[in-house]
Amino acid sequence: MNITKLITGPFSINTWIVPFYQNKVLIIDPAACDLTHDQNKITYYLEQNNLEPTAILLTHGHFDHIPGTKILKEKYPDLPIICHKADAEIAGSQAPSHQAQALSLMGLEMLIPAITDLPDCDITYSNDCTLDTLLQDFIKDPMQDLLSSLKKWQILCTPGHTPGSVCIYNKTENILFSGDTIFYHSYGRTDLPGGSEATIKHSLNMLYSTLSPDTKVYPGHDLSGFALEENL
Repeated sequence: MNITKLITGPFSINTWIVPFYQNKVLIIDPAACDLTHDQNKITYYLEQNNLEPTAILLTHGHFDHIPGTKILKEKYPDLPIICHKADAEIAGSQAPSHQAQALSLMGLEMLIPAITDLPDCDITYSNDCTLDTLLQDFIKDPMQDLLSSLKKWQILCTPGHTPGSVCIYNKTENILFSGDTIFYHSYGRTDLPGGSEATIKHSLNMLYSTLSPDTKVYPGHDLSGFALEENL
C-alpha cells in the first residue's frame, strides 16, 4: 500500500493520504493552514496525483490536527469529516472556545486563528466501527467492491489523550494509524483538558494485547512505520 505522509501545520503533523480503492483516498489529520503557509499542500498533492478524497478522518480533535479541514471543505464541499462524538465539538466551529484553555496552558494563543471558522464534523460515532457503515450514505452509487474496501478499515476507540481519541486499523494490511495515542517508544500526553493517564494506559493495553506485534504504526507525529512490538 502506497501511503503518503505530508508534514503539515504548526506542529508538523503527520497527515496521511491513504489509498483504499482505485484512485480514492482517505485523509487522516489534515493540519495545513494559512498560519504556516502550507494551506494548499494537501489539495495540491491530490490534484497532482489525480486522487479523489473520500473522507477526512480525525484521530482526535486537538488544535494541531484539525486546521486543514477548512481548506479541504472549501475545495471539496461534499467531503465528510469523521470524528468521534466525544471530540466532535472541539474540532468544529466551536474549536476556539473549547480549546482556548489548552492553548493558554502552553502559551500558544497565537494559534487560535488557525482553528477559527472550521467546519463542523459531518459524521460522528461513539463505539468501534468500520468505515463502510459510516460512509455508506455519503458515497454516490456505492459499488460493492468499494464498500468491501472500506469495511477493512476499522476505527478503534482509544481514549486517554482526549476522550474521543481513536486509532484507525486495517488488519488485512497490518497497519495502524495511531494519532497521538501511540508514538515510537512513547504515548500521548494526558495533562491537557480531557486527558487521563489511567484511561490511555487502558487503551494502550488493549492495543498491545489484541493487535499483531508486527503491526506497522503510523502516528500523528515524528517517526512512523515502526512495528508495534518495538514499543514492548
